[in-house]
Amino acid sequence: MVLVDAHVHVHECFDVARVFDAAAANFASAARALAGEAHDGVLCLAECRGERFLEGVRARRAARVWRGRHGFWEAEESCEPETLVVRRGATRLNLIAGRQLVTRERLEVLALGTTAPLPEGEPMETTLAVVRAAGAAAVLPWGVGKWLGARGAVVARVLADPEWRHVLLGDNGNRLELGPDPAPFAAARRAGRAVLPGSDPLPLPGEEERVGAYGFAVDVDLDPLRPTAALLALLKSSSAFVVFGRREPLARFVSNQLALRLKSRAQRASARR
Repeated sequence: MVLVDAHVHVHECFDVARVFDAAAANFASAARALAGEAHDGVLCLAECRGERFLEGVRARRAARVWRGRHGFWEAEESCEPETLVVRRGATRLNLIAGRQLVTRERLEVLALGTTAPLPEGEPMETTLAVVRAAGAAAVLPWGVGKWLGARGAVVARVLADPEWRHVLLGDNGNRLELGPDPAPFAAARRAGRAVLPGSDPLPLPGEEERVGAYGFAVDVDLDPLRPTAALLALLKSSSAFVVFGRREPLARFVSNQLALRLKSRAQRASARR
């Protein structure tokens, strides 16, 4: 069984060992709930501009050993440039390279499974074409208030165009647990288009505990030598998967949104000094 968190950030404010500890614990909990102990854990990185965690580790500019709660995590070499493997004893996590791009319309696009330098600020269709040319999986991730109005019309346009039938949608753990799904999710599922869940931890202290807490499970074996290639093939195959984990309860959702706004305000005030 493969367990995938399809939207992961390793923010600067995060303790990296806690990211791996949380992912391992959350994946193990999900595997037990799904009546399967043995599993492969996959974290799909969606690195924003300026985020270069995987690149830094591979180039040995950053630590390659992290002390966790239950032992040391150590980075291992992989056959793929898009994959970083970290191991703690018998526990193994596969980190898949990816980018989070912002289009001219101020919409986000995830490019999963690539280390290629991809441009930002381009129109939506141009961005999708670049991601496709890089051989990556293109995902439009839901975000608070980002699929409304003119930007929502752009998402609808992409979903209606056969040219972009390979484009997937992304759900994330920051969405309220209560309430209906966004309308594009239902439309995508009716068309046989996958909606990939991921934790999408926020750049706030303690959010690393959510890595691996929301994702999907597929009852297949992951190629240990080429996990990125195996994952991309899996996403293209439209294989059925099971969602695991929970999204945000109301109190935490409100608290996090307030914390983000206060952080943004403090950063703007600091920049003016």
